[in-house]
Amino acid sequence: MGAVAARTAGLDLRVVDAGVRGDDPVAGAIAARPRDPQGDLASADALTAADVDALLATGRDLGRRSAERGLVVLGEIGVGNTTVAAAVACALTGLDAVDAVGLGAGADAAILERKRAIVEAALARSAPSLTTAGSPADRAKAILAALGGPDLALLTGVVLGAVEGGAPVILDGLAGSLPGLLATRIEPAVQAHLIAGQRSRERAHAAVLRALGLEPLLTLRLRAGEGVGACLAASMLLQGLRMRRLAARTVE
Repeated sequence: MGAVAARTAGLDLRVVDAGVRGDDPVAGAIAARPRDPQGDLASADALTAADVDALLATGRDLGRRSAERGLVVLGEIGVGNTTVAAAVACALTGLDAVDAVGLGAGADAAILERKRAIVEAALARSAPSLTTAGSPADRAKAILAALGGPDLALLTGVVLGAVEGGAPVILDGLAGSLPGLLATRIEPAVQAHLIAGQRSRERAHAAVLRALGLEPLLTLRLRAGEGVGACLAASMLLQGLRMRRLAARTVE
């Protein structure tokens, strides 16, 4: 759906394989899988520090090249990544798991309680390493290593690279907004280039947008974060710019 939304908005589409399981590469995707083993969220770090740095670097390069078109829109596809996103949101904003964990795309009450338990366990496990992290940038990278998936690390790099290239970045749902917040912890000046495309139904999303100081263009209450809301917001912005150009008057 996100790919269709991008095409209907007149946007180029770049698909990145940042962690699909299996040995076979995803046809047509940019390869960016982590090299080292990935841990289980509740019991082990998600990524090694080396993989975080590599994913950030790959994302930066992709973001700089994407900025040449003038606008960068984020979207992600992942099953179960709202649990990861909730854990990262808690680490960044101080939310409790009860307040951060939402239903995701298809959870019932029992799954919701399981998700909260996993997030609580992940936060307890990672607390010592996050407490000793030095600068905000170091802490952001430590959060990615301890709790974040490779998609979040890569998209954080995309935000950094796009801003370096002078492009605004439109964020999507919870998982599509966290890279923006992580990027601001690494480079605070990034914030001025970010646009909140939408507010989703995920409980932690509003807290992340508040931490960014952003008001979303749309409130669609979407659960999936495939970039649909961000692409719709991009369509609004591009149409507004076209209207301004056509309606502008020049005084000689």
